[in-house]
Amino acid sequence: MEKRVVLAVGLCVGILLIWQVLFPSPKPTPPAPTAPVAGQSATPPAPGAPPPTLFPGAPAAAPAGGAAAPVTNRPERFIELDTAEVRFVFSSLGGNLVHAKLREKQFLDDPKDVNSGHDVVRATDAADAAYRIAFEQGVPTPPDGAWEASQPAPDAVTFAADVGNVHIEKRYRVDKARYRLQLEIAVANRGEAAVGSTMILSIGGRQDPDKRPGGIFSAVSANPASALCYANGKVLREPIENLGKDPIPTDKGQGSISWIATDEKFFLLAAVPTQEPNRACGSRVTGTDAGQVTLRFPERVVAAKGEVVYPFNLFAGPKVTDELEVVPAPAVATAPGTTAPVSAEVNLDKAVDVTLALLARPILWLLQFFHRFAHNWGLAIVLLTLFIRSLLFYFNQKQLVSGKKMQKLAPKMAAIRKKYENDRQRQSVETMNLYKAHGVSPFSGCLPGVIQMPIWIALYSTLNYAVELYRAPFVAHIHDLTAKDPYYITPLAMGGVMFAQMKMSPAGADPQQQAMMSVMMPIMFTGFSLFLPSGLAVYMLTSYLFGIVQQLYVNHLDRKGKITL
Repeated sequence: MEKRVVLAVGLCVGILLIWQVLFPSPKPTPPAPTAPVAGQSATPPAPGAPPPTLFPGAPAAAPAGGAAAPVTNRPERFIELDTAEVRFVFSSLGGNLVHAKLREKQFLDDPKDVNSGHDVVRATDAADAAYRIAFEQGVPTPPDGAWEASQPAPDAVTFAADVGNVHIEKRYRVDKARYRLQLEIAVANRGEAAVGSTMILSIGGRQDPDKRPGGIFSAVSANPASALCYANGKVLREPIENLGKDPIPTDKGQGSISWIATDEKFFLLAAVPTQEPNRACGSRVTGTDAGQVTLRFPERVVAAKGEVVYPFNLFAGPKVTDELEVVPAPAVATAPGTTAPVSAEVNLDKAVDVTLALLARPILWLLQFFHRFAHNWGLAIVLLTLFIRSLLFYFNQKQLVSGKKMQKLAPKMAAIRKKYENDRQRQSVETMNLYKAHGVSPFSGCLPGVIQMPIWIALYSTLNYAVELYRAPFVAHIHDLTAKDPYYITPLAMGGVMFAQMKMSPAGADPQQQAMMSVMMPIMFTGFSLFLPSGLAVYMLTSYLFGIVQQLYVNHLDRKGKITL
């Protein structure tokens, strides 16, 4: 009976694969290039290059005579803050982060060029720049060209703007921890009357149209981009490309907001505020395949000659779970010059989008454990596979022994079917009595499959989203364990080993059905594996090789007469 279940599952998988081939998801037409924003260049200008063009229609200097008008058309200036892991680039237009290029070898497109690292900031328009701020009521939002940049220390940059009697500063500082920055947004009231301050912080994201999620065959090459908000202990995640019709729910995005972020499969751009209630997160579309996640603070009254500070811890880097778990909330100011720690957990690691996290996280921990000894992620997968198969050895052994016993009972089962060929109910009763008399359970073969299925799903999710395996090599032709095998060697070898294992398995009650399955199932699983991460194919190949060894051991016990009815 368990073979029929496996056959049904295999047929379903085969139909799904054929459907994906015949009816692939159509790719939308790429959007027309967006006109560049005046006064802003996409990348930092080369040394010696002329300054960027000012905003059209704005005067180059304050008018002669009288008080100088507020400067709102400062030329764009770029300031870099370099760490061992990230090169942060800030623009004076809005005082925003415009680049966060990773510098570690694993993330370089060209290993010889330290400036070819993956850029975590994916927004390409000034309106979508990371950590942009705006105000509602009371305090006006400064124009992008109103900000003046300064660098008070080698590891810090400050952007300041004046709007009426309000002075606003965005103070960035490199954190000692990897991939992190500290940000303080200070709103100072220089007037004689109190003013209300309702601030909104936003992070822009963009979906690469060539790497949008699709069907099974594009699952590996896809690079989904999402807007995220951790509200009231739950992750709210919406694809960037769908924000127009599926925004972050406003009813769920209110209350205790631990963090907001935009992400890709392996990388994250996040902002962690102080852990306080009565805030709201949301989202909005800013263009084709572009959008923002927003964090709205409740109104704060800035007293005359007073100041209100909004502190943040920022993360811009790969989704390394160990790094995300230790990102704290910024300390809360209790008195001038003093701060109080916050005990609430931020849970930024929840941004890693894995299925069955209860299993996926221990699997990733085991992979990391085996990697400490193997120093190669492919070998770590092999060791993990052997470990899992060892844990399941007892259940698989019962399955294989049960199969041998059912093979010995095949003649008696055939006799029952012949004797009661016109009475299906009696045939089933006599068959079950035969199983019971000889201590054979027809369901024993299902248990290992039931146990392994969630492990397989969690492992697939882990290998598909674990940034530790990103561009990690294994053998000569595999240079990225999260991508498919470029030459399909591992999936084809896995299919051959699977076919050999099924041929070695004892014949069941229906040899013709088993012969069909021994051909159909390897073909289906091989076709499926051609488009899966090569790390998963390594797992399956190792698992089936282990299965052959265990089957040989059971066959040896049978020849020695240790498996009897």
